[in-house]
Amino acid sequence: MAALSLAGIDHSTIALFTETHPRTVNRWVCRVEEAGLFTDSLRSGRPRTFSEAQRLTTIAVYCQHAPPLPGIHMWSLRNAQSYFKEHPELVGGPISHATINRILNEHALQPHRRRYYLQITDPEFFPKMEHIIDIYLNPPQNLFCFDECTCIQALRRLTPDLPAVENLPVLQDFDYQRNGTTDLIGFLNPVTGKVYGECVPNHNRHTLCRVFTAHVRTLPADAVIHYITDNLSTHFHNDFCQTVADLSGVQYSPLKTGIERREWLQSEHKRIVVHFVPFHASWLNMVEIWFGILNSKCLKYGHFFSVEQLCQDILAFIDTWNDCYAHPFSWSYTGEGLHAKAVRRFCRLLAIQTDQMECKFLKSQLLLMSNIAENYIELIPTSDWLQLLQLAVEKDKYISNIIETDTKPRRKKTAREAYKRFIQTVINRAEPLAQAG
Repeated sequence: MAALSLAGIDHSTIALFTETHPRTVNRWVCRVEEAGLFTDSLRSGRPRTFSEAQRLTTIAVYCQHAPPLPGIHMWSLRNAQSYFKEHPELVGGPISHATINRILNEHALQPHRRRYYLQITDPEFFPKMEHIIDIYLNPPQNLFCFDECTCIQALRRLTPDLPAVENLPVLQDFDYQRNGTTDLIGFLNPVTGKVYGECVPNHNRHTLCRVFTAHVRTLPADAVIHYITDNLSTHFHNDFCQTVADLSGVQYSPLKTGIERREWLQSEHKRIVVHFVPFHASWLNMVEIWFGILNSKCLKYGHFFSVEQLCQDILAFIDTWNDCYAHPFSWSYTGEGLHAKAVRRFCRLLAIQTDQMECKFLKSQLLLMSNIAENYIELIPTSDWLQLLQLAVEKDKYISNIIETDTKPRRKKTAREAYKRFIQTVINRAEPLAQAG
């Protein structure tokens, strides 16, 4: 305000530009001209009871992982008030729940709120993601996404719904009766939006092979077909591989490991090619989007007296969808910014030094960071990479302790190798850091 006034701009224009009242502009300009003060004036009112250190202690106690009270895993404001009353040495005396709430609000902290997040756990996540996205952006002629929607419950509401009236929505009672469950194996063609599905009592490998065969036979016998699916064990079982081989007219010899079977299924020497999304990334499978539509339009508000009725309604919805609602599913997400987010999240996990960190998860994160360093370093802002380097050095003992206290020798060995690679590719990186950013 003072700078604009010195530039000759009138106070009403400054007020409009700074979204303040003209009297506020005039007051600040006068104060600067008279005394050169930019600090706020002293205000009336009672001084703060708790110092800044005591307030930070309150935040630290309230935001810790779990209260030091048996059987309680989440603080409430009154729990904390009682705890501080019993331990006055923490902040110098009792503190009310209203004061605790006010301190938390001043720092925009809401530890009572929680929501799920999805951590990347597949070390090869990014090349796999790029492969799937490339398929979506350049789809082959016959592309299908398939998966199982499991344990769909046939729920019958025990109280009739009340229809909507003025200022009130439809009212639905919470009480219901379970009448069994079914599984749905669904195939979505993202190019047309049409769906093929069967309701089945289970989703074991025998059922999957039968339904998969039925879907393949809806297409021409010489058609090259591409499928996208997740890493459920039945999706790369030897029986499934044999089914794909029989339908493709090629030979198959049983393979020992899942890695070998997935590689065989993804090979393009046959007419049926199965592409796998990264581990822990089913959100890259577009059939999950359609399962959400099925739930909101068919399952969520339905009344089902039996599993048979539930299956009939699901199949009827599939027919209605294909006839009336089917539309192309276009993929627009490119993964921009996800590489840096993965680095920042691992930094947060290292910084808090949580005891929830397990050796298996730690190994996957170390390998993921190594792969980012080797292949995607140019996508990581320098500040994020510097923070990772600093924390990696500071938390060396913490990381080593997690690895060395693991009880399984084989997992401990692979984690040691992952940490050694992390040190070589991240901490002792030969290329100048200036290139990262």
